[in-house]
Amino acid sequence: MHACRSRQLLLDYVCMTGTRRANKRVSIKSAKEKSVMGRRLSARERWIALLCKFMRGGGEPQSKRYWAPDVETASRNKIRAIQEEKLAAMLPYLYEHSPFYRAKFKAAKLRPAEIRTRADLLKFPITTKREMTADVTAHPPWGTYTPIDDRRWRETGWMVFSTSGTTAAPRPFRYTQLDRELWETTSARGIYAMGIRAGDLGLTCTTYSPHVFFWSLHYTWNLMRVGIVPGGVPTERRVMMIDLYKPTVVAATPSYLLHLAEAMSHAGLDPTKTSIRRVICAGEPASGIPSTRHRIEQAWNADLHDVYGCTEAVPGGWAFTCAEGLKSNPVATHVAEDLQIWETVDPVTFEPVPDGSRGLSVVTNLNSEGSPQLRFLVGDYTILDYDRCVCGRTLARARGGFVGRADDMLNVRGINLFPTAIEEIVRRFDLLGDEFQIVIETEGVMDTLTIVAELRDASVAAEVESLRGKIASEVSRRCELRPRVELVAAGTLPKTEFKARRVIDRRRAL
Repeated sequence: MHACRSRQLLLDYVCMTGTRRANKRVSIKSAKEKSVMGRRLSARERWIALLCKFMRGGGEPQSKRYWAPDVETASRNKIRAIQEEKLAAMLPYLYEHSPFYRAKFKAAKLRPAEIRTRADLLKFPITTKREMTADVTAHPPWGTYTPIDDRRWRETGWMVFSTSGTTAAPRPFRYTQLDRELWETTSARGIYAMGIRAGDLGLTCTTYSPHVFFWSLHYTWNLMRVGIVPGGVPTERRVMMIDLYKPTVVAATPSYLLHLAEAMSHAGLDPTKTSIRRVICAGEPASGIPSTRHRIEQAWNADLHDVYGCTEAVPGGWAFTCAEGLKSNPVATHVAEDLQIWETVDPVTFEPVPDGSRGLSVVTNLNSEGSPQLRFLVGDYTILDYDRCVCGRTLARARGGFVGRADDMLNVRGINLFPTAIEEIVRRFDLLGDEFQIVIETEGVMDTLTIVAELRDASVAAEVESLRGKIASEVSRRCELRPRVELVAAGTLPKTEFKARRVIDRRRAL
């Protein structure tokens, strides 16, 4: 059992009465305790006590192979027992402190006590981003979907993270000091599984904007005693830092890692001969797209690892690849089942799909004070596999990773098309560079699909016509659409500095 590392935090979170003394020690032996200091625990206090109880690992790994072996290698029965114990405490907390979820419970004619098992959880309706957007629009600026109110935020607030809000009102999430502790201790499992250890040196390619992955990674590396080189901007500065400071790990989006490798080559440096031994990707699919994974690993002569999460419900304690699992085909991503309950559902009906079937990712977050979301539709396609991994972890794995977000799916002439399918094809052609675009337009009454890709360099110009035909044939064979293919000189397309925006759908402007 692991209690909160900060006794003062434990005092702040559990003893919220005026009888609290700054130097008084409080021990929470069980989340089932009925009272503290002669007072009955509130729903919030019971939930926080349970979060502290299950905060595994502290600041040190518990074995040479696993950060938290008691949960990473737990039996299926033990995992289910942890999930159900957490559900029993989380649901009353959400019901009491989130008007959004209280309304959903009432609309479903449910009470928190009626959901005791994973099977019972299916009684509760899926929670969507659209619902949250409507909630924050009706109750600006925070909405009512998280259980943190203004008073709680002033007392325990850590940081606000929000969705981009490019097409709708941004959805903000107020995370607390306890959330920060939870993020670092639980995310350490994934980083440790990748083979990263104290003494490594990590370069983060971020401007430290409110991006949940980079902040949780930063605090996790602090906890693990992994030194950090904040990358800053511009790209040329990051190239210099790799050359001078010799980091062993670099974290970035997949698109930016390719851009950074190219920038190193332009600076006269060979990215395959640097100190980098591992790259960590987030923000876009990477290991789940074999040709993209191969291209990044070849560019850096390093192992590529993935983490998967979202601002709403998996900001820390993400899904992650392990060192041994990189050798599997397809690569699989571990999901932290003691921290979240993962489901896959049909994209139309939202009904659960059978084990081993492809469906959209849904997650219930059991690892947060500020955002314990209930059956949140993340919306990426995956297949959940419950077989033990070769690494010894019993946590379920997303076979092939999480690839193809339902929101990103395009319909072109009646054919459903994922941008990741085009990426997998384009990345296979070594004569092409790293940048490409997918352009959809309407000519008359017909939609057209054009793939614009850069040539690797001027030396391959003689092979343009052959390349066009091969790319068009491969897209036609695999996607049932015959595209136009435009091959342009290297450096023509905008360089990806963070998340790639590869789809240009001009039909929306008509």
